[in-house]
Order: sequence, then C-alpha cells, then structure tokens
Amino acid sequence: MKTFFKIPVFLMIGLSLAFVGCTHDDRTDTTVPVDPDLASYEAADVVSGYKLFNDFRKAETGSTDDFVPNDATVDPAHINDYNEFYRCKSCHGWDLKGRYGSYINRGPQAARPDVAAIQLVNLQYSDKRVIFDKIKNLGGPAVDPARTADGLNPALGGNNHADYSVILSDAQIWDLVKFLKEGALDTDQLYQINTTGTYPSGTLAFSDIGRDGNAASGNTFYTNKCASCHGTDGKLILFGGTTSVGKFARTKPYELQFKVLSGQLGTAMGHTPTSLSEMKNLLKALNDNVAYPN
Repeated sequence: MKTFFKIPVFLMIGLSLAFVGCTHDDRTDTTVPVDPDLASYEAADVVSGYKLFNDFRKAETGSTDDFVPNDATVDPAHINDYNEFYRCKSCHGWDLKGRYGSYINRGPQAARPDVAAIQLVNLQYSDKRVIFDKIKNLGGPAVDPARTADGLNPALGGNNHADYSVILSDAQIWDLVKFLKEGALDTDQLYQINTTGTYPSGTLAFSDIGRDGNAASGNTFYTNKCASCHGTDGKLILFGGTTSVGKFARTKPYELQFKVLSGQLGTAMGHTPTSLSEMKNLLKALNDNVAYPN
C-alpha cells in the first residue's frame, strides 16, 4: 500500500514564492573598483623617471641652476651642496642592487652616505601606491645641511631616506614609480657580476658581458646611435680623460646601460630608446677590445 505525504498548503505557497523570487539581484558585485592612482601612473613618463633617478636636479634642463624643490621653503643649495645624500643612484646604485651589486665596495665618505641595504629590483611586481609612498616618505628626515654634513657619521642621520615630498612633486614621484616598474632593465640579463666579500669592502668583476646578445647587431646599433659622437672605435670622447666607451662598457656595464637610457645629463647626450635585447647587443659588441680598445 502506497503512503502519501500531505504537504501543507502554506508551505507549498512559500516554496513557490521562494523560487519565483530567486533572481540574480543578490549576487556579489564583481565590478572592478576604480584605481584612484591609475590616471597618475598612466600619465607618468619612464624616461623622466630615468633622469630623475640619475639626478633629479638636472632632470628638467640638464642644469642644477634651474632646480626648484617642491617646497619653496627648502633652500636648493642645501641639496646641491650635498647632492650625493639625495640622488637616488647614490644609495641604490645604477643597477638598483644597492650594496649587493656594483656598489658593494662604495663605502661612505664625508661627502656621501653609505649604500642602501634594500634592493629595488623586481619592483614591477609591487603595488604602485606602495612604491609611491616609499619614495615620497612623507614626514621623513628633513633637508638639513647639519644632517648631511658627514656620511662617515651615521649618527647625524644623513644616511636616512629624506622626506622627498619637499623635494619632488607628486608627478615626478609617479615618473620614478613608472621607471621602477616598467623601465629599469634587469642587469642580470646583461652581464654576470661576480662579487666576493661584503659591503663596503667587497670586490666585483664582470664576465659574459652582453650575455646572449648579437655583436653584429650591436655594432649596427653603435654605428647608428653612438659613433657620430664617440667615434667608430669609441675613443673620440674619453670619460674622465682616460676611459673609452669600450673600456667603460667592460668595467662599468651597470652604469653604461643606465646612461644610454637616461642620457648624460647636462651634455648633448640624451635618452636613447633601447630595448633589453638591443642593450645586450650593444654590450656584446663593446666587449670586443679590438674593435673598441681601451
């Protein structure tokens, strides 16, 4: 004998209303939130970031005479006279590796601070607002000649990251952020740096300069972009009066790669658009000490 279960009418009506009323209106909103920093970041300029990292005092015109701090109460001379305490490259290095790369032996002196223990590589994976806030360092140490009087005396505080909100505008800081996230080349892809010991008394040497680059393509790049000023053999302009382009590339590839992209501020040498592969090719070519002698 079959058994029948009777469902109360009010329950059936309730279930019906529940199914009829079941819509997608209560789903979690999947709208991507608007990034308030996106417009500022997209408007930023990578090349300007290169120049600012090199020397923000010369980034606009190539001359420190036109440098104006973001805060009008800051005396430009307090930065110009102690510029090594404020230039990004002075603490972080041309390769962004701080004391773990090309500046492993660049100890502090009276006129410059020690090198940062924090590396800035791989920041392309970091949040742009975090980078922005770290650079701006609102409320950090003030621009003060007494603080930057002697890099050998860290008790003065000159080795601490200054409050860059009084030095750089927000737009300039965004340029630096964009450079760090999109512009900086991975120097590990350009050469092998061999370090021994620890900062500040470590040693370094370079090998495999140009890595898997193509020397023939590098020679073409040099002929088209560099030879008119530096000469076909790289000896027309000698850095410091003694160093050819070839020697510079073989002894300081970390600085050469940066100077190609930022330009030599204050001179006729401007930014040269260069991809990672083109930089490999150029360094590969310049590593030939016959074609580009010392």
